[in-house]
Amino acid sequence: MIAPWFDRLWCLRSMRTERIFLRGGIDLNGRIGDLEVTRVATAEAVSADEWHTLLGSDGFYSSHEWIRSLELAHGPDPVIVARTGDGIAGVAPTWGGDPADRGLFSLGALTDGLAGPWDRPFLWIGGRRATANAVPCVPGTGRVAVLQALVAEACAEARGRGAAGVVWPYLPGPAARELAGSAPGARALLQTADAMLHVPPDGMEGLADTARREDRTKWRRESRAFEAHGGVVEWRSLADTDTDRVAELVAGTRARYGAAGGVEWMRRVLAAQQAAGVARTAVVCLARYGGRVVAAAVFYQHRDWLYGRYWGAEENAPPFTYYVLTHYAAVDWAAAHGFRRIHLSVSAWEAKVRRGARLYPLAMVLASADGGSVLVPNSDAAAHNARVAGSWRERFRSRPDALDASWEQWF
Repeated sequence: MIAPWFDRLWCLRSMRTERIFLRGGIDLNGRIGDLEVTRVATAEAVSADEWHTLLGSDGFYSSHEWIRSLELAHGPDPVIVARTGDGIAGVAPTWGGDPADRGLFSLGALTDGLAGPWDRPFLWIGGRRATANAVPCVPGTGRVAVLQALVAEACAEARGRGAAGVVWPYLPGPAARELAGSAPGARALLQTADAMLHVPPDGMEGLADTARREDRTKWRRESRAFEAHGGVVEWRSLADTDTDRVAELVAGTRARYGAAGGVEWMRRVLAAQQAAGVARTAVVCLARYGGRVVAAAVFYQHRDWLYGRYWGAEENAPPFTYYVLTHYAAVDWAAAHGFRRIHLSVSAWEAKVRRGARLYPLAMVLASADGGSVLVPNSDAAAHNARVAGSWRERFRSRPDALDASWEQWF
């Protein structure tokens, strides 16, 4: 529990920022000094180098370069910044949500029957439409006070917009629990599962050594079928790749599955990434067939994780091209370049598990805009979390090793 964590509070408002100074911030480990919480109009107002110090390997989609690329592609959104006398202490990028969404970013769908004002606007924290967020914040002494200050300022921003509250979705389970525990009235609600591949030093050979026999057989059969049909794998940096061709492939695949955004939209996204600098970390796994590029998987390098983000292929691509590029070739490339994990995100969990992935809980944190009242009672939140965790346990009953041990915290 935080001791009275400020003894004076005042606001200085301007067109560009709102500053809140929290004096004498104290947590269980001791005094951290004054906290200054500033709301800036764009991530460009924050030093990328400073921002980078707040993130671990799981923070790519909350990185300065990624958030800046979203701003360049879709327009700027406010960022909440916490500082102490020692420098930056935390950031919380925000966006307004998507009222038309009925799936991944619909609170009605995400809360799964819980009563609440889910039809009202909420302030969303994290990357725009990101399904893997992190909490960019200093570790150790003072962290809880910084988290509390970030949530409090987000609630103030929500009040100013007439929103019902704030939601920080798609957080790693431990981060969501820590964040909810730091803010009065906040609740962590289990959402879904994040799929990741742990990369052995010897790549697919090492992964096969620990896999079930039927899985190993499938992997080898699929790889041989890809090669027998003339498929050839090639790795390039995004800078050395024909990005127009990548945009065509990704947009075409998205259209086949009913996703919005055409070729020009994808070109704009990639151009924004180049302008923001995040494209420097991107590598592309290409499939060639008859000398032509017929498929592409785009990955981003962040610390010792490799993040799979975009996929596109022609309908006549060799069989199993998706699994060859996003799993088999990716594991060998990641191992050869010193990466520890490949992040695969939130879809097709059964197929990913059968190809070596492990599932980790993702949760959202909800807080009322008034900063104190409770949107979801503790008993309802606990019942929801146990029900969702139980559904994933049942779903993978035949493969209990697919679920990371951290799921047990949600029962």
